[in-house]
Amino acid sequence: MVAAGMIWTSRVHGDRYWIDLVVDPSRRREGIGTALFAHLSGLRKDDLAFMTRGYVDEERLAFADALGATTVQVVPPALIDVVGRFALRPYDAVVPGREVPWSRLLEANAATYEWIHASWSPVAEGFAEALNEGLEDDLDLDATSVAVDASGRIRAVAMAYNDVEPPVITAETVVRDEPEGERLVEACVRRALDVFAGRGVAEVEFDGHVSDPHFLPVWARLNPRGRWFRLVEIPPHQ
Repeated sequence: MVAAGMIWTSRVHGDRYWIDLVVDPSRRREGIGTALFAHLSGLRKDDLAFMTRGYVDEERLAFADALGATTVQVVPPALIDVVGRFALRPYDAVVPGREVPWSRLLEANAATYEWIHASWSPVAEGFAEALNEGLEDDLDLDATSVAVDASGRIRAVAMAYNDVEPPVITAETVVRDEPEGERLVEACVRRALDVFAGRGVAEVEFDGHVSDPHFLPVWARLNPRGRWFRLVEIPPHQ
């Protein structure tokens, strides 16, 4: 076998076909990858573009660019040292995820995800069930940190995941135009990092985008390091 490829749609999005295509390194630059891409283009049930992702220096993205890819999103370097958390300020209205009703935490997670992706990869109908599937096994409810108002409404979240090493944090407001959004996200991240520091965790990774308006300024204060990551759309061969 010299090449293989597959396409699929996401239960969470469904607006593009994800594509993965590999060619034996010894057989590259013979037109095999381009021919396979054309074949996969013909297998699409719906008239949707392709999407793939990778680090900026990976050959897979160079090939995608050669096929006419355009960048739809950029993920900044993700790794930070937990000791850098003191650049962020705490806030009294931030509580552990464990203190919030589970159903409301799921609703907040879905609402946050929906608006973050609305402008570049809209969610599919009924996406929340797929998004939250298995979350009870992956989420660290002690490190997960939630900003609430006096009525108990969730305003911002820093979701902490314990299913990977190092741990991963995602953080944003539940609605785009949340007043004090950056301040709330800052405090949620600070509390999550405090919890990890108390456990002796030295490093944490973030999963966010350069278009996340309240997350990005917080991320920038933590001296992140690592590799830049792109998500790209590729027009199918007609």
